[in-house]
Amino acid sequence: MRKLIAALIFVIAPLSAVFSYPRFSAYTGDKCSDCHVSPTGGGMRNVYGNNFAKQNLQMDFLKKYVKKPDFSTQLNKNISVGGDLRIMHIGNEVPNAASTNTFLTMEGDLYVNAAVNDYISVYLAPGYQIPNVPSKYEVYGMVSNLPANLFFRAGRMNPNFGVKIAEHIAYQRIALLNTPYSMLDGIEAGISPGIFNFTAGLYNGLGTDFISGDSKRLFVSSADVMLSSKENNVNVNLGLSFYNNPYNYTDPYTSEITNANRQAFGGFTKIGLMKRIALIGEVDFLEDKRLGVLNKGLYGYGELNFILINGIELRMQHEFKQPDRNVSDNRTMRTSVGAALFPLQGIETEAMLRFVTDDRLPNTKEFNLGFHFYF
Repeated sequence: MRKLIAALIFVIAPLSAVFSYPRFSAYTGDKCSDCHVSPTGGGMRNVYGNNFAKQNLQMDFLKKYVKKPDFSTQLNKNISVGGDLRIMHIGNEVPNAASTNTFLTMEGDLYVNAAVNDYISVYLAPGYQIPNVPSKYEVYGMVSNLPANLFFRAGRMNPNFGVKIAEHIAYQRIALLNTPYSMLDGIEAGISPGIFNFTAGLYNGLGTDFISGDSKRLFVSSADVMLSSKENNVNVNLGLSFYNNPYNYTDPYTSEITNANRQAFGGFTKIGLMKRIALIGEVDFLEDKRLGVLNKGLYGYGELNFILINGIELRMQHEFKQPDRNVSDNRTMRTSVGAALFPLQGIETEAMLRFVTDDRLPNTKEFNLGFHFYF
């Protein structure tokens, strides 16, 4: 049972909140960087992001019961803080096997951002350490507020690939960048003039330890454009991502070290309609070549969200993975339905029922109930 729980933690635990809710960007037509300190979105919310939560992410009829004065994340004009805490209940039903029914504290992150001057800032995000589970957190120094929203940062960060969905257990997130453990040491630069965004970064390779023993580096780039109608009733975001990760592969039988390469490329979209409907989609192709053998994988993700009233969202997701496109019987699909509630600013709860079909394993049912506290 302990091994089973550890495996669930490894697959599900969002150890650092480097992901955002791109559906909010689809609803509004805003960039993810409009609400977050990070120029690629995710993690700590800025003043605009906190104000957005206050105005849009709580049930209107409950606002009158909030008597406390407004909470400020600004300690002073230079230093701001933030935080995320997530507790999950995980349950599943597997034919002819023991079911899972447990609570897990999945995340406890504190963010600190120090604006040293108009252009230099330092971002730290230490977090709760799950016992016996390795974790990495974002820490970086950044130069920003330059013309055309040009920025440069160095440190440990999450490479900007695809849509940074909050669904940490999505198949493509786990397979492509090993989330939630995907923070890597490196450098990154980007530019965001008007409706366009472009980022590129060079990092230690995937799967490397604190000190990388492999001299080869991971390159990641992403570009997208956001098109919006006059009043943002229709927003369409289209983007492409690519990464190239050459690495040394050690043959487990001969111990011989040979050159290998792992590449991923894909497209993504965010579509918002009438500020109430959001569709998110991503399709990725993964190619891993080692010992002269090329393995090709295919991953897909789709998400539909509908704001019923302020503070209540109905949600549907569909995921697809085929780790080897040359084999027909290795496909897995997961369909999820549920709802997210934002009773008041600072708390979210989400319930999702998931149905998993697999070519090689019995069909399963999963149920996740999450409580998210944030500031």
